[in-house]
Amino acid sequence: MRIALIGYGKMGKEIEGAALARGWTIPVRVDIDTPTPSADAIRSIDAAIHFASAAEILSSITPWVRSRIPVIVGTTGWQKDFDAVCALIREHDSALLYSSNFSLGVNIFDSLVREAGKMFDCFPEYDAFIHEIHHKDKVDSPSGTALALAASLMQNLKRKREILSTQPDEKIRPDQLHVSSSRAGSVVGTHSVVFDSTADAIELTHRAKNRTGFALGAIAAAEWIQNKRGVFTMHDVMRDLFAPRKE
Repeated sequence: MRIALIGYGKMGKEIEGAALARGWTIPVRVDIDTPTPSADAIRSIDAAIHFASAAEILSSITPWVRSRIPVIVGTTGWQKDFDAVCALIREHDSALLYSSNFSLGVNIFDSLVREAGKMFDCFPEYDAFIHEIHHKDKVDSPSGTALALAASLMQNLKRKREILSTQPDEKIRPDQLHVSSSRAGSVVGTHSVVFDSTADAIELTHRAKNRTGFALGAIAAAEWIQNKRGVFTMHDVMRDLFAPRKE
């Protein structure tokens, strides 16, 4: 496959290394100081992987979408433009796959959290909360992954109806799911979902060791989205991976 990297920071370089090791080529790299590739260069690409500025999401993906090149978006913090991005994809009958976290481990973890929510929904004596830790340079807080885990949990833990992602200044209501954050050092990413009662506590934790898992997930997404049209998430990829194999 021929891949374009939109954003050539730490994640872009991590994806580059994983893609080259898989036998892919990276003929186009777009960064803050590089001009928009030519139409011919864009049309030669199989997928564009976006880990760049959220503020410029529309302008940075438009040339690719117009050429119907599938786009993988790992950038977070662009949800205010979500409707406009979806409209752009529909207008050009193109494809886009986004996720707050492309790590295969995190997406397996998300599936476990969903199942845990079903179980603990039967036991109201257990309260639930989420805590995440990231390096001191991370911009958003809580992380997009933590908020996505909260949404997944709330789909099955019905007594939680609202995410509280700020520091509480009063008693937390029983229907609130508290999502808290710490920023320190060089932590790649740690997410914990805890179910606590007066008798005991059960803690599920995913701890990223490096960025390799994110890169491999983005590569899997780029392979999966080929010849598809529409807007997708990593849930679609994982559903196909978990689907029973036909003999």
